[in-house]
Amino acid sequence: MSGIASTVPRREGSRARALPNIPAPVIVAAVLLSAALLGRLMADGRIKYGLAIVLVASFAPLVLFDLAAALAVWVAVQFFQDLSILSSAPNALGVLVGLGWIGASLGRKGKLAVLRDHRRLLVTVALMCMWFALSIAWSQRAGTAGTETSYWALAALALLVTSTTLTNSREVNYVMLAFVAGSVVSVLIGLATGSLKPPDTSVSQTAIQGRFTGGGGDPNVQAAGFVATMFLIIGLLSIHRRRVVRAGLLLAFALVTVGFIATQSRGGLLALASGTIAALVISPRHRRRIVAMVLVAAVTVAAFSAAQPGALARITDLGGGTSGRNDLWRVGWQVFTGHPLVGVGIGNFQVVEAHYVLTPGSISRIAYLTDVPYFVHNTYLQLLAETGLIGLLGFLLVVCGCMRAA
Repeated sequence: MSGIASTVPRREGSRARALPNIPAPVIVAAVLLSAALLGRLMADGRIKYGLAIVLVASFAPLVLFDLAAALAVWVAVQFFQDLSILSSAPNALGVLVGLGWIGASLGRKGKLAVLRDHRRLLVTVALMCMWFALSIAWSQRAGTAGTETSYWALAALALLVTSTTLTNSREVNYVMLAFVAGSVVSVLIGLATGSLKPPDTSVSQTAIQGRFTGGGGDPNVQAAGFVATMFLIIGLLSIHRRRVVRAGLLLAFALVTVGFIATQSRGGLLALASGTIAALVISPRHRRRIVAMVLVAAVTVAAFSAAQPGALARITDLGGGTSGRNDLWRVGWQVFTGHPLVGVGIGNFQVVEAHYVLTPGSISRIAYLTDVPYFVHNTYLQLLAETGLIGLLGFLLVVCGCMRAA
């Protein structure tokens, strides 16, 4: 964390941020309008839209007064943004953070040292996004390519917002704790709404074929987030010395470990194993803590597997099939070899994959290629198929650049 914070000027001890001068009549009018709209929505039974208004109205002042704290809240919400009861509130929170960042950037024009210190990385991100956008020109379905390009552009914007908003160690700590809090809330939501079985209510779908998804979404995506959280907790334990905080972090580690195992993600298991090995190699001073946390995870897994033996059986059964991924990977490689330099266009693998069904090679689950086309389930191979060697090279340069900056 100190490495991240050292790349930009610190603001500890600097003058407090001036509060925006908003006329009282404007505030009163906004409150009355929001209350009237909220009451109407509640009366019509559209509770989720009313809740979205409450969340946005509560979040807006935080954006104005402390953008870093608002960014931290938005990060936490990403873990359970798929809950249907939240409606479009998570997207609205992101829009507010973006607008707040624009206003803050205009107010400190010329003072963003991070843009100078890491301009090479930012240029690489921009070039990667430009290549993805350019691939729309040779895509079979330009609309799909345009939508996928917009997702990558939003990811690039999130990187820019984060790197220019977090200007000291305190603010970085905000986001790290928010990441952990979001993971914990996601696990608690999943447990409260049915754990490993489909919920009886319509609040959200917290299980897919018996696999735990926490606050909603894809279990593999949740597992990836939980792995990152587990390593963040190890880092936070070296920063926070208060017993209450450390006890809370250990409890969070145990809860997240339960959620991770319950997702039954074999990719997540490989990520955890490789991440642990990498941590032991690059952080020799923290090996004792890493080993201790591995033991805590092992005890948690043993206790959970006693109650849910099926989850551990699936996650450790690496030879039990790949749920159709072998077919997708084979077709993905064929798409790449047919268009090695530029690919078939961003987001267009699902458009063209059905054309490769009759090519040589056995296919065990043809439905994943024709009836309900799936993506490749491998980021690198998907980029090769859709954007070619140029696109994958750009992505790898961004990843390495981020690691170097951190």
